Amino acid sequence: MSRKPSVLIVSAFAPELAPLARWLAGPSGRRFKTIVHAVPVGIGAIDAGVGAAAAIAQITPDVVLFVGTGGSYGRRPAIGDVAIAARIRLVSTAALRAQGYLPKPMHVLDATDAPLRRELLLSAGGRGCVTDVATPLSITTAPPLVELVAGKTRADVENLEVFGVARAVSRARLPFGALLGITNRVGPQAHREWVAHQAQATAAACAVAASWLEGRFAGVRPARRTRRAQGAQSKT
Repeated sequence: MSRKPSVLIVSAFAPELAPLARWLAGPSGRRFKTIVHAVPVGIGAIDAGVGAAAAIAQITPDVVLFVGTGGSYGRRPAIGDVAIAARIRLVSTAALRAQGYLPKPMHVLDATDAPLRRELLLSAGGRGCVTDVATPLSITTAPPLVELVAGKTRADVENLEVFGVARAVSRARLPFGALLGITNRVGPQAHREWVAHQAQATAAACAVAASWLEGRFAGVRPARRTRRAQGAQSKT
């Protein structure tokens, strides 16, 4: 008997996985429940990296997908779009302003898996775009700093966790992809816009993840019901 594939889908915190969890519990997603492990791993690059490493060690997945939200440095991607991460860069604003530096041996750049990126873009349809992502330690708000980060990194999107997760997955030598629902323009109004659009953006990113699962693992058989569940169903 061949081993079923195992998929680890992580996010910063549980609300960003909630739409996917509801889909997995429904009739369309139920057959994937035996292969999909949805795990919140922590907020910020450090906790997210540590949490992702622990989840990888416990679950031993075949592929890892990050689902979350992000801010756009410009007009594109727009609020409500889904960014599919390509290159992911760790950002030190002190280094960008020549007020500090990162030692050369330190990893500051990672990337998602190219074939997986193409699959996610296909699954997203017109809702998705491939972009580079910056991961600073803090949310960027001051307009001059927004321009500096975007200009120096050439990133289109900001997210606080994805670099940490990418490093954990790289160390495990696994395919990695990342979906970020765009909630806001990076800048002074970022938090207000995040509050207003977080549910919409999260739902969009989770919908792409669900579409990708359906496309890539279409042949997965539904999970077997336990005897207790079968008995309960027969009584209704």
